[in-house]
Amino acid sequence: MSPLRFLGLVLAALAGAFLLLVLAFNTYGREESWEAVFGSPDLGPYDFAMPSRTGKLNDTLACPANDCQKGIPDIETRRYDLPPAALFAVVEKVVKHLPDKVQVVGANPVSTRLRAIVFSPVLRTPSTLSVMVAPARGGGSLLYVYSRSQIGYYDMGRNTANIVALIAGIDAELVAAAAAPAAR
Repeated sequence: MSPLRFLGLVLAALAGAFLLLVLAFNTYGREESWEAVFGSPDLGPYDFAMPSRTGKLNDTLACPANDCQKGIPDIETRRYDLPPAALFAVVEKVVKHLPDKVQVVGANPVSTRLRAIVFSPVLRTPSTLSVMVAPARGGGSLLYVYSRSQIGYYDMGRNTANIVALIAGIDAELVAAAAAPAAR
C-alpha cells in the first residue's frame, strides 16, 4: 500500500470517527455530553471576600473599583441607589432572561447571593455565574459578579459577555421601572 493511500485511509477514518462523535454529542444532548465528560457544570459558590482567579483566560470578575481585595476586576461595577434586597430582586429577574440558556442553581434573597449556570449558544458549554449584592456605605447597593467556564483555557469572551449582558439587563430594568411611574 502506498503511503499516500494509507494517509487517505487514516484521514477518512478520523473524519468518520469525528462525525460519529458529533452525532453522538447531538443525540445524547450537548449539556448532558459535557456533564458526562467533565462532571457537574455547577462549579460551586464563589467567595467574594477572598476573590481568586483561575489563572486561565476563562473567567471574568466584576466588582466596584478598589473593592475586590486581591482580585483585580475586569469590569468595574457602579453603586446602585437601591437597597440590597431590591437590587437582588432585579438581578434574579434579569438572570432568568439572559440571552442564553440559564439554569439557576442557588438563589438566597437573605444573603443576596445567586448562582446560575449559563450555557453558550452553540456548543452549550457551561459557565458558572456567581452574583452578590452588598450594602454600600452611605446607602444603596454594590454589585459583585464572577463568571467562570468549566471547560477550556480560553472562553472566547463568553464570561465577559455574560456579565455585560447581566449589567445591561439590570440597567435596562431600572430605567424601565423609573419610566413606568412617570408614564402614568
